[in-house]
Amino acid sequence: MSQPGSRFFAARLLVLGQLSMVVLYLVGVVVPYLLKFTVQGTNHCSATTGCQAPGDVFGGPLLVLLIPAMVITILGPMVAVLFLLMSFTSLARWRREMPDALRRWVFGAAGLTLAFLVFNLLPPGRLLLNWVLD
Repeated sequence: MSQPGSRFFAARLLVLGQLSMVVLYLVGVVVPYLLKFTVQGTNHCSATTGCQAPGDVFGGPLLVLLIPAMVITILGPMVAVLFLLMSFTSLARWRREMPDALRRWVFGAAGLTLAFLVFNLLPPGRLLLNWVLD
C-alpha cells in the first residue's frame, strides 16, 4: 500500500494549479486593470486616448511579469473546465479516503475555479479579455 502523503499528491497538485491560476489572473490582469482604469473612471477604450492594450499601459519588465496572466486570461476558461472535471472526478473517487483538510481544499479550489469560469463568461470578464487581446 502506498504512503498516504503520496497517495493524494495529484489532488494536492490539482489544488495548487487551481489556486495559482486564479491568483495569477487576479494579480496579473484584474488588479492592474482596476488600478489603471477604474481609478481614472474610464475603461481601456476612451474617446480621448483611444484603445490601450496592456503593452501601451505597462511597459518594460512589468509587462514581462504580466505575460503568464495574459496567457491565463486567454486559455483560462478552457483550463478551468478541465480542472473542474478533474476535481469532481477525484472527489467522487477518493472522497471517503481523503483527509478532511484536503477534501475542504479541493472543494474550495473547485469553488474558486468555478467562480473564475463564471466571471470569464460574464461581460466584465469579456472586457478584460478584450483588453488583453488588444
